[in-house]
Formats: sequence, structure tokens, C-alpha cells
Amino acid sequence: MNINTFSSGTKRAQNDYYTFLPTLIDHSWKWSDSELNVLLEKASSELGSLNAFSDLIPNVDIYIEMHIKTEANKSNKIEGTKTTIEEDLMPLEDISPEKRNDYQEVHNYINALNYGISRILQDDFPLCNRLICEVHQLLLQGVRGKYKTPGEFRKSQNWIGGSKPSNAAYVPPSILDLPELLSDFEKFINNDDCNVPHLIKIAILHYQFETIHPFLDGNGRIGRLIIPLYLLSKGILSKPCFYISDYFESHRTEYYDSLNRVRTHNDLIGWIKFFLQAVISTALTAKDKFKKVTAYVHTLETLAVSLGGRSDNTLKVIRAFYDNPILNSKQISNITGLSQPTTDNIIKRLSDKNAHILYELTGYSRNRIFVLWNYLKIFY
Repeated sequence: MNINTFSSGTKRAQNDYYTFLPTLIDHSWKWSDSELNVLLEKASSELGSLNAFSDLIPNVDIYIEMHIKTEANKSNKIEGTKTTIEEDLMPLEDISPEKRNDYQEVHNYINALNYGISRILQDDFPLCNRLICEVHQLLLQGVRGKYKTPGEFRKSQNWIGGSKPSNAAYVPPSILDLPELLSDFEKFINNDDCNVPHLIKIAILHYQFETIHPFLDGNGRIGRLIIPLYLLSKGILSKPCFYISDYFESHRTEYYDSLNRVRTHNDLIGWIKFFLQAVISTALTAKDKFKKVTAYVHTLETLAVSLGGRSDNTLKVIRAFYDNPILNSKQISNITGLSQPTTDNIIKRLSDKNAHILYELTGYSRNRIFVLWNYLKIFY
């Protein structure tokens, strides 16, 4: 199939509205566009560089966990959640009641992504419709979409915008067309004989998933989750260090416009170019973050040794913040195994105005929350 002459699909009459039936994608693909070739070469190079760099960083898995938490905030923000990254890192009881649903949605995203990563890297399970449904079930567990058949492809018509299909901005395929579309989607994921570069392939897959919109809720988040899971499943990444939602969130209008233009103007090549630009920017940003965090941690741990007290205990407290840079004293004590008085003394030294390592967030004399701020802001 030729990307330059791609026809996105057809409209099908359904009573008083039309559904969109997308073209099947499990084909070999070709194109004649020099700009796309240049972008593909650059994107592949930057992603490969990020992968190699992540393999060399000590303790990279800890930093990747922070990367995942930031991704969860950004991906959910596209869907309208209002929590800040700082709030997402706090215990639930410290979150205002009106934001707790948003908080839970972000944490579901983290759990769902980590589950998918584990299934692929530890269980050697392929990316497929079954795994996508398993991830979806975790995503909607106990949140606003919990009654919208978590873990199951839809059995009723959905739509985007408007109050009903007849006045909607977009109506995805009918449920009668879903089996063939989802089978084709899964076949293309695992068709290793189609001779399509992986970055072109995942760009097409992301567009197709959002167009099919196979769930009643959570399609945008699942569609973005599929991107890193695909790259891991195909060995393009050896570690889960690439998350594109920050770029999509900061270019939200262009992101949605590029996807829509495929359906309205058959502009698949425009979407792929946008996607490759996003890959380039995301890979460069991720590598820059990893460089900065390793340099900061080295400086921080060198400084911590000079603050007095037992340096091994001081390092235990500091390292407790790497996985979650916002903690209260009790959490730190539980993580490190240090007594509460010892923990409090170390916190006092680290939050001294001359140390500038920990910062207190609440301003209270009790139930205080501390942030390793210079570490956290690297991941923003």
C-alpha cells in the first residue's frame, strides 16, 4: 500500500448517522517522500542513541520509574485531569477530595503501564489484543470509567463530541466491523514480514487504534500506552525509557489535527511526519533528562557525605527520594528502616537553608511533606 495515495476509509450509513470504516492496515507499505525518509533516519538514530544511553546509566530503573510517573501525568492531562505532578506523587490522603478521582486515574495509568512492561519483558508475552484488554482493565479499575466494560472491547456504538452519534464530531466504526478491524490491527502488530520500519509501523498503528476507538472509555490513554509497549516488544528498546505523551500534550492541537486529517484528507503522510518529529524530540529530551539526573545525583551524594552524621544513613534518606521525590517523615523511616528520631535529624540537616537539598511543602510544624525539588524538576 502506498502512503502517498492512501485512502483512509469510507462512511457507512447507520439509521440517522454515519460511522467511519477505516481501511485495513496489515499490508506492506511504501512511499516516495524524501522529507519522510530524512525524519525516519533521524528518529531511528535518536531512539537508538537513547536506548544505548539507558543501558549505560547506573540505577537507570529508578529514574525510569520517575519517567513513567511523569508520563502518566501528561497522558491523563490530555484527557482533562487536573492534578499536578507534585500531587500525583503525594499519598492519597494529602490530596483534596475534588482531585482524588484524577489522582486515581493517574495511578491507574502507572499500574497499567508497569503491568504491560512486565508482561512483555518478564513474561515474554507479545503485544496483542489480549494484552491490550488486560492493560485497559487496570486503567479503568475503580475510576470514572469503571462501568464502561473495563478490559472488554465495546459492544455498543461510541462517538466523539456532541450529545449523540447524529451530531457527533466523529463516529468510530460500528460494532459489526470491529472483529475484522481488530484482527487486522493485531496481525499488523505482529507481521514481521511486511518490511515496514518499526517507527512507521507504530505511527500507523496508533492512528488506526484511535480511529477504531475499540473501548467505551480510555482509548486515548491506551493508544499512547501502546507506543512504548510496541517498542519494547519488538526489541527497539531494551528498557522502558521512551514516553511520548509530553510532546503530544504540549502540541495537543497539532496532535489531534494530524490524526483527524488522515480521516478527512487521507493525509497519512502528514500524521507520520508529525509522529516522527515527536519521536525525535522525545528521545532527545529523555536523553537530556538522564544526563542531568545522573550528574545531579553524583553531586548530591558527594555533598551529602559532607553534612555530618553517619553518611550511610544520610545516603539512605536521600536515595529514598529517587523513586518518589515527595515523602513525609514516616514514609522515609519505613523505606529506610531508620528510627523516626534518626530520620527526623537527617531531614533537618538536609532541609537546612545552607544545604538546599530538601524543601518542605506544607509550612506546617506537623505532618510535613518534603520534596527533593532539584531532582523532581529534571523530570518536568
